[in-house]
Amino acid sequence: MRASSRPAPCTRRLWRKRHALLALLALLAASLCSLSAAQTQRQSTTLWRCGPEGRELRDAPCPEALHQPGQRLDYDQPLAAQRSEARRTAERDARLARQLEKERRELETRPPGSVAAIHGRAGPAAPAPAASKPAAQPVFSSKPPKTQKPRTTKPRPPATNAAAASG
Repeated sequence: MRASSRPAPCTRRLWRKRHALLALLALLAASLCSLSAAQTQRQSTTLWRCGPEGRELRDAPCPEALHQPGQRLDYDQPLAAQRSEARRTAERDARLARQLEKERRELETRPPGSVAAIHGRAGPAAPAPAASKPAAQPVFSSKPPKTQKPRTTKPRPPATNAAAASG
Protein backbone atom coordinates (compact mmCIF):
# COMPACT_ATOMS: atom_id res chain seq x y z
CA MET A 1 0.00 0.00 0.00
CA ARG A 2 1.34 3.39 -0.90
CA ALA A 3 1.86 5.81 1.94
CA SER A 4 -0.08 8.55 0.14
CA SER A 5 -3.27 6.47 -0.08
CA ARG A 6 -3.44 5.97 3.68
CA PRO A 7 -5.27 8.82 5.50
CA ALA A 8 -3.75 10.55 8.50
CA PRO A 9 -5.08 9.65 11.97
CA CYS A 10 -7.04 12.87 12.36
CA THR A 11 -8.61 12.28 8.93
CA ARG A 12 -9.67 8.79 9.97
CA ARG A 13 -11.59 10.24 12.91
CA LEU A 14 -13.33 12.69 10.58
CA TRP A 15 -14.22 9.89 8.14
CA ARG A 16 -15.58 7.75 10.99
CA LYS A 17 -17.69 10.69 12.12
CA ARG A 18 -19.00 11.26 8.59
CA HIS A 19 -19.82 7.58 8.13
CA ALA A 20 -21.66 7.49 11.45
CA LEU A 21 -23.69 10.56 10.50
CA LEU A 22 -24.49 9.15 7.06
CA ALA A 23 -25.62 5.86 8.62
CA LEU A 24 -27.82 7.77 11.04
CA LEU A 25 -29.31 9.82 8.21
CA ALA A 26 -29.99 6.68 6.18
CA LEU A 27 -31.72 5.05 9.14
CA LEU A 28 -33.78 8.19 9.74
CA ALA A 29 -34.75 8.42 6.07
CA ALA A 30 -35.81 4.76 6.01
CA SER A 31 -37.99 5.20 9.09
CA LEU A 32 -39.57 8.37 7.66
CA CYS A 33 -40.35 6.59 4.39
CA SER A 34 -42.14 3.78 6.21
CA LEU A 35 -44.14 6.27 8.28
CA SER A 36 -44.98 8.47 5.31
CA ALA A 37 -46.58 5.63 3.37
CA ALA A 38 -49.20 5.24 6.07
CA GLN A 39 -49.94 8.97 6.41
CA THR A 40 -50.72 9.98 2.84
CA GLN A 41 -54.15 10.90 1.55
CA ARG A 42 -55.46 8.73 -1.24
CA GLN A 43 -56.88 10.76 -4.14
CA SER A 44 -57.98 9.97 -7.65
CA THR A 45 -58.59 11.69 -10.95
CA THR A 46 -59.82 10.73 -14.41
CA LEU A 47 -57.51 10.69 -17.45
CA TRP A 48 -58.17 10.17 -21.14
CA ARG A 49 -55.68 8.62 -23.55
CA CYS A 50 -55.72 10.39 -26.90
CA GLY A 51 -53.66 10.45 -30.08
CA PRO A 52 -51.99 7.56 -31.87
CA GLU A 53 -51.65 4.49 -29.66
CA GLY A 54 -52.98 6.47 -26.66
CA ARG A 55 -49.68 8.17 -25.87
CA GLU A 56 -51.18 11.59 -25.13
CA LEU A 57 -52.75 11.99 -21.67
CA ARG A 58 -55.44 14.61 -21.03
CA ASP A 59 -57.61 15.63 -18.11
CA ALA A 60 -60.57 16.26 -20.48
CA PRO A 61 -62.17 13.94 -23.06
CA CYS A 62 -60.42 13.64 -26.40
CA PRO A 63 -61.89 15.86 -29.18
CA GLU A 64 -61.94 12.99 -31.69
CA ALA A 65 -63.70 10.57 -29.31
CA LEU A 66 -65.97 12.43 -26.89
CA HIS A 67 -67.92 9.28 -26.01
CA GLN A 68 -64.80 7.33 -24.90
CA PRO A 69 -64.74 6.77 -21.12
CA GLY A 70 -61.77 8.02 -19.12
CA GLN A 71 -59.52 5.91 -16.91
CA ARG A 72 -59.36 6.39 -13.16
CA LEU A 73 -55.92 7.14 -11.74
CA ASP A 74 -55.29 6.83 -7.97
CA TYR A 75 -52.38 8.68 -6.37
CA ASP A 76 -51.09 9.65 -2.92
CA GLN A 77 -51.14 13.27 -1.82
CA PRO A 78 -48.71 14.11 1.03
CA LEU A 79 -50.14 15.75 4.10
CA ALA A 80 -49.06 19.19 5.29
CA ALA A 81 -47.23 17.58 8.24
CA GLN A 82 -45.24 15.44 5.81
CA ARG A 83 -44.28 18.44 3.70
CA SER A 84 -43.11 20.40 6.76
CA GLU A 85 -41.14 17.37 8.07
CA ALA A 86 -39.47 16.95 4.68
CA ARG A 87 -38.58 20.67 4.68
CA ARG A 88 -37.09 20.39 8.21
CA THR A 89 -35.11 17.30 7.21
CA ALA A 90 -33.73 19.06 4.14
CA GLU A 91 -32.71 22.10 6.22
CA ARG A 92 -31.02 19.87 8.82
CA ASP A 93 -29.15 17.99 6.10
CA ALA A 94 -28.01 21.27 4.54
CA ARG A 95 -26.74 22.51 7.94
CA LEU A 96 -24.86 19.25 8.47
CA ALA A 97 -23.35 19.46 4.97
CA ARG A 98 -22.16 23.03 5.62
CA GLN A 99 -20.64 21.97 8.97
CA LEU A 100 -18.81 19.00 7.44
CA GLU A 101 -17.52 21.18 4.60
CA LYS A 102 -16.24 23.75 7.11
CA GLU A 103 -14.44 20.99 9.09
CA ARG A 104 -12.92 19.61 5.89
CA ARG A 105 -11.63 23.02 4.81
CA GLU A 106 -10.12 23.63 8.26
CA LEU A 107 -8.43 20.24 8.09
CA GLU A 108 -7.05 20.94 4.63
CA THR A 109 -5.67 24.36 5.59
CA ARG A 110 -4.04 23.07 8.78
CA PRO A 111 -0.23 22.80 8.49
CA PRO A 112 0.99 19.24 8.02
CA GLY A 113 2.82 19.09 11.37
CA SER A 114 4.37 15.83 12.47
CA VAL A 115 2.15 13.61 10.32
CA ALA A 116 4.16 14.40 7.18
CA ALA A 117 7.37 13.27 8.84
CA ILE A 118 5.83 9.89 9.55
CA HIS A 119 5.27 9.26 5.86
CA GLY A 120 8.69 10.62 4.95
CA ARG A 121 7.38 13.60 3.03
CA ALA A 122 9.22 16.19 5.10
CA GLY A 123 12.67 16.25 6.62
CA PRO A 124 13.38 16.51 10.31
CA ALA A 125 12.14 19.67 11.97
CA ALA A 126 14.68 22.38 12.78
CA PRO A 127 15.44 22.56 16.52
CA ALA A 128 13.91 25.51 18.32
CA PRO A 129 16.38 27.83 20.07
CA ALA A 130 16.19 27.35 23.81
CA ALA A 131 18.07 28.66 26.85
CA SER A 132 18.80 25.20 28.16
CA LYS A 133 19.78 22.15 26.17
CA PRO A 134 16.81 19.87 25.62
CA ALA A 135 17.22 16.13 25.80
CA ALA A 136 18.29 14.63 22.50
CA GLN A 137 15.32 13.26 20.60
CA PRO A 138 15.81 10.43 18.15
CA VAL A 139 15.37 11.37 14.50
CA PHE A 140 13.27 8.90 12.59
CA SER A 141 13.94 8.23 8.96
CA SER A 142 11.84 6.47 6.40
CA LYS A 143 14.81 4.26 5.43
CA PRO A 144 16.46 1.73 7.70
CA PRO A 145 20.07 2.51 8.68
CA LYS A 146 22.78 1.07 6.44
CA THR A 147 24.86 -1.66 7.97
CA GLN A 148 28.43 -2.20 6.89
CA LYS A 149 29.56 -5.66 5.93
CA PRO A 150 32.33 -7.06 8.07
CA ARG A 151 35.69 -7.11 6.30
CA THR A 152 37.12 -10.49 5.79
CA THR A 153 40.59 -11.39 4.63
CA LYS A 154 41.28 -13.90 1.93
CA PRO A 155 42.16 -17.28 3.34
CA ARG A 156 45.80 -18.19 2.76
CA PRO A 157 46.58 -21.54 1.27
CA PRO A 158 48.02 -23.92 3.82
CA ALA A 159 51.76 -24.23 3.80
CA THR A 160 52.80 -27.61 2.50
CA ASN A 161 56.17 -29.28 2.48
CA ALA A 162 56.21 -29.30 -1.34
CA ALA A 163 55.73 -25.50 -1.54
CA ALA A 164 58.45 -24.94 1.08
CA ALA A 165 60.91 -27.26 -0.72
CA SER A 166 60.56 -25.61 -4.12
CA GLY A 167 60.77 -22.13 -2.87
